[in-house]
Amino acid sequence: MRQFLRGGRPSFHMAFVPVLALVLACVAPTGDALASQFKRIRDISVSCTDALTCDVFTYNAQSELYSVIFRRAARPDAPVRLVLGVRETLTAGSVVEFSIDGQVVSVIDVSDLSYRAAVYEYSFDGEAEIAALIAAARSGRQLRVSYRARGLDTVSRFSLSGFVAGLSFMDEVQGRVGREDALQAGGDADGSEGSMLRAIALIEDLPFQLRAEFSDRNDALCRGTEAGRFADLGGFEAGSGDDSWLIGLPCGTGGAYNQPFAFWERTGSRFRPAPLPVMTGEGPSTDSFAWNVSWDQERQQLTGFFKGRGLGDCGTFNRWIWKEGGSGHVFVLTEARAKETCDGDPAGGPENWPRLWPPQD
Repeated sequence: MRQFLRGGRPSFHMAFVPVLALVLACVAPTGDALASQFKRIRDISVSCTDALTCDVFTYNAQSELYSVIFRRAARPDAPVRLVLGVRETLTAGSVVEFSIDGQVVSVIDVSDLSYRAAVYEYSFDGEAEIAALIAAARSGRQLRVSYRARGLDTVSRFSLSGFVAGLSFMDEVQGRVGREDALQAGGDADGSEGSMLRAIALIEDLPFQLRAEFSDRNDALCRGTEAGRFADLGGFEAGSGDDSWLIGLPCGTGGAYNQPFAFWERTGSRFRPAPLPVMTGEGPSTDSFAWNVSWDQERQQLTGFFKGRGLGDCGTFNRWIWKEGGSGHVFVLTEARAKETCDGDPAGGPENWPRLWPPQD
C-alpha cells in the first residue's frame, strides 16, 4: 500500500491532488458521469476519441491478424476506412480474402493496403469493397479473413454478433442519427452543415499561433510533445458558440498511463489560453493542464482522471463545464474527487471516490 504525492502545480510525472479547502461557489450538474467513448455490444466494441473518430471492431486474441476495424471520422463527408490489426506483416504479393458465413465478399491485394509499422496496422480506403463488407456483415454471423504471413496461409475468424448495434452506436456518438450520412440509423436529414467537433491529428496542422508552444524553446508550454504520440492521441476543436471554439491538445511528455492536455479558446483568428480551476492542498487555484481527458460535446463538459498508478486505484478526478463568461468562455469546476491511498481497491471507480468539491454535506 502506498500514497501518491499531491499538492501544487503538477509536473508531468507527479500527481496533483485537490484537498481540504473548498470555497468555490459551483454546483455539480446531474446526468451521466462520463461522455460515452467506449461500448461493448456482445462481440463488437465501439471506441471513439475526443474528436469522435470512432472504431467499430471485432477481436480475436488468438490470431496473428487479431482485429478488423471499421473506422470513421466525425465530419459529414468522412469515408469509412478498413483497418486490420496484425502481429506479423502480411506477405508481399499475396491477398487478403474476406468471407462472411462462407460467402466470399471481397479480395484485396496486400499492395493496396497501407501499413503503419508503429502500431502494427494495415489500412484500406476502397469505398466499394468496404461498403460491401458492411452490408454483408449486417446480416452475417461470422467473418473469416484468409491471408498469408510468415510464409504460411492463415485464417482468422471473428464473431459479428452485435455489429448492427455497434454501427447504430457509432452513428449516435457522431450525431448522425436520422441523417443521410448515417451507416445504420439513417434518415433524410442533411448533414452538410458540418460537425461542431473536429479532429486535430498532426502538430503540423496547428495554426502558427499555437505551433510555437510545441517548439523546443525552454518556455514553450508543450515542449517535448512527441509527434507520433500527438497523432495517436489526437487533439480536438469543439464549437462552443458563434465563432467560438475550444481547442484541446496533447501537451508535453506524459507517463506510461497519464497524458496532459492544454486548452485554448479560438475566436475568429484570436487565441487565448483556457486555464482550469482546481483544488490544491493550499486551496483553490488554476492549472494549465487536465489529464487523460474526455470531452462531451453535447454537454460542453470536460472530465480528467489522473491515475496515481496504472491500476487506476488512486488519483484525482475532475469535471468542468465550458461556459460563456463576460469576455469569452471559461472552465467552471463542478466536481472534484480524490483517492490518495493506492491499495489495489478502485473503490467503485473515480466517480465514486470521496468528493472534494462541492463540499460533502
